[in-house]
Amino acid sequence: QAVTVEKFNIGDTDMTAQLLRARAAGADGLLVYGIGAELAQIAVGRVKLGWNVPIIGCWSLAFSSYMDIAGAAAQGTRMPVSFIQEPTNPKRRAFIDSYLRLYHPKLDRIETPSQAAQGYDSVYLLAAAIRQAGSTDGPKIRAALEDLHEPVVGVVKTYVRPFSRRDHDAFTAENLVIGEVRGQHVVFAYDADRRRASGAP
Repeated sequence: QAVTVEKFNIGDTDMTAQLLRARAAGADGLLVYGIGAELAQIAVGRVKLGWNVPIIGCWSLAFSSYMDIAGAAAQGTRMPVSFIQEPTNPKRRAFIDSYLRLYHPKLDRIETPSQAAQGYDSVYLLAAAIRQAGSTDGPKIRAALEDLHEPVVGVVKTYVRPFSRRDHDAFTAENLVIGEVRGQHVVFAYDADRRRASGAP
């Protein structure tokens, strides 16, 4: 149960007041939602206060901006994500290698891994729909996407009928894993997720 709910504004760089209120209320962890830069200020502020509680939150905790600004304060942060930058199968290895070769990110780290992987997969899904529809007409592509006949092998997952007329999400909770910041990279928090991502039992 939440012991306090705090807010901040885009661009805020000092979260001390919110953190002090949370600590005074007896919080044993911080569940956060926002974008990388502001979330980093929460992590930094927590360390400055000497308050060692876990931070968990949304997928933007996997952004490079969070890790770059928070530095060592980001260690141990956990978040649900659809993709971890680890070559757990040949398709993922090829994607990671190509990305790093093309964009040369610092620390050999994809800036927003889930976003990059999902964007990559979306092109394959679109191509499959165009082939099935035999057309680039919008309504025909949509109809094909909502009833794809063939599986599409992506880097996030293999998509088997990922969409329907009522469901455009393509993901379920089963497709997510828990990432953890270790050494300025996001890695699998749990070996079971790593094994599942590699297709191992």
